[in-house]
Amino acid sequence: MILSLLLMLQEAPQDEINIEVVGRKLAAISATVSKGADGKLGCALSESSGYAKLDGQLCRTATACVRQGARDSAAVKACIDKRKPALLADFKRNWRAGQ
Repeated sequence: MILSLLLMLQEAPQDEINIEVVGRKLAAISATVSKGADGKLGCALSESSGYAKLDGQLCRTATACVRQGARDSAAVKACIDKRKPALLADFKRNWRAGQ
């Protein structure tokens, strides 16, 4: 079984493996949105994806969800989870473009 996994990894393009790893990380990340004393929304991630731009997009998505009416943690999570595939697709496009 390990041999077949190693063979599969050798055959898969390295870019695809990296994107798959980022996708798994992204799926596991949760965001917390809070309102500061100044009224501005802030975001904290449970962990980093390893890519600052992707982390920033995830936080902007989380705060947009709150602005659009998500009020409890379940609603915010559902809103973010709905957007994660598009974030990953954008990351994939940028990765392949070399950005």
